[in-house]
Amino acid sequence: MESALPLAWGFFLALARTAALIMVAPGLSSKMVPTRVKVGLAAAVALAGFSGAPIHALALPNTMFALVSAVAQETAFGGLAGIGARFILEAAGAAGHVAGLSMGLGYGSLINPDSGASSSIISDLLGTVAFAIAISLGLHREACAWVCRSFTMLPPGSDLPIRALGAQALAHTVFGMALAMRIAFPLLLAVTLGHVGLGLLGKFAQQLSLNTIGFSASIIAGGGALYLFAPQAVDLVAREAVRALPS
Repeated sequence: MESALPLAWGFFLALARTAALIMVAPGLSSKMVPTRVKVGLAAAVALAGFSGAPIHALALPNTMFALVSAVAQETAFGGLAGIGARFILEAAGAAGHVAGLSMGLGYGSLINPDSGASSSIISDLLGTVAFAIAISLGLHREACAWVCRSFTMLPPGSDLPIRALGAQALAHTVFGMALAMRIAFPLLLAVTLGHVGLGLLGKFAQQLSLNTIGFSASIIAGGGALYLFAPQAVDLVAREAVRALPS
């Protein structure tokens, strides 16, 4: 019984790392995935990775502080590994939300059940397509493969590079925000040019009723830019999200 406790403690730390990754990794952390499925997946991946770890049995902590500290370290390590990819993948939805507001589609915005934030049809379209491409590129497989490799390189209970991984996650977060603005810029520019053209048209043809065609002009301009730039944009977001996972 005593010899089984260190082994169980090591597996519990591995499970904490895996569960934290699944809580934040794109796709795996979706609210559409039932909690029982997430728990079962975390247990299965942790068992598979822990079975190949070079060190199984760990010394039990002597104090409660040491126990909580070890669990918190493993949880932070797994969470930071997946949070960067999540923020980069969210860039597609954020860019679509900004573009949808500029096109005048904010009137039909709804609450996204997955993120809990307000989203428009453009936001849902770009986010869903980027997520589908990321899944086709194996984002979920790369996340599970990384956590299994991490048990070999950094066994549970060892000193983990939390600070370095945190800096990397912060860099990916900033990159995700910049990427969202880069994607939204062509759409915003097209809508702005559409409004400028509509203003010039109203100045030289004052008999036109701009109130009736202004809304259509912004949708046509933004929709044209969306047709031209969206395929490359969502593919870029998906590939960068996969690259954001630690190697």
